[in-house]
Amino acid sequence: MATPPPSSSPKKDPTQTNDTNTPQTTTNTNNNVNPQAMGYPPAMGYPPGQPGFTPQYNHYPYPHPPPAGTYYGNPPPAPYPPSGNAFIRGFLAMLIVLIIFTCTTSVVAWLLLRPEIPIFRVETLAVSDFNLSKGSFTADWDANVTVENPNHKLKIYLDEVHTFIYYKEDFVSSSLEDPMFLETESHQIMQVKMQTNNTATHLVGPLVVDAIGKERSGGSVKINLRMMVLATFKSGSWWTRHASMKVFCEDMKVIFVGGANNGVLASEYKPLKCIVFYA
Repeated sequence: MATPPPSSSPKKDPTQTNDTNTPQTTTNTNNNVNPQAMGYPPAMGYPPGQPGFTPQYNHYPYPHPPPAGTYYGNPPPAPYPPSGNAFIRGFLAMLIVLIIFTCTTSVVAWLLLRPEIPIFRVETLAVSDFNLSKGSFTADWDANVTVENPNHKLKIYLDEVHTFIYYKEDFVSSSLEDPMFLETESHQIMQVKMQTNNTATHLVGPLVVDAIGKERSGGSVKINLRMMVLATFKSGSWWTRHASMKVFCEDMKVIFVGGANNGVLASEYKPLKCIVFYA
């Protein structure tokens, strides 16, 4: 017996009402409602979210401020230098100005005044009581030295004059002379007196005595007269210059007659102009 086919129409639930006027509500299982589907405009300023990504929005409306260490304004004022450095710089500047002023003044005065060193000439030289015996040596020396001031505008004061007698380069005798004043374009004679007496201040060594005795046996002895002079050059009251001078009157020949103990400067050496070194 054939089984009848199932009916194509579904069976109704007896509990379900058949009211066609009741609207049916559609439920969204994802609970995500599209605003545009609901008739609202899209949100402004933020892109739509991505699935599985939680957006992190910057609630600060401006870009991030620069780091605190970066400063583009005016730099802070430089600290004042210590007062000690300023004093040293000022002192050095004043010292430089003073040196320049002094040098300039000296050069100008030198060009205007044209100072010249004095002239020394040995006019006469005599020795008496010249005695060489048993390694000892005694003698008296007398000399007249002319000192001339050639300057037209400068006066010269010879404040200290030390004179010396040398045999070659060996000391024989010395003395200290009186100060001397020389007017412009004038000259004076300095009388020099010295003694060689074998004392502690005028002691001549035995080797030197032997050398002098050998030369004396030939009838003459050559000696040197030298001076150390401290002088002052003045022009009125506005210009003064102190100077030291070395005077060399070299190789003066003293001749003896026979066995006499007295000698005089040879005539060919009169007068003898000395060499002067200015310092």
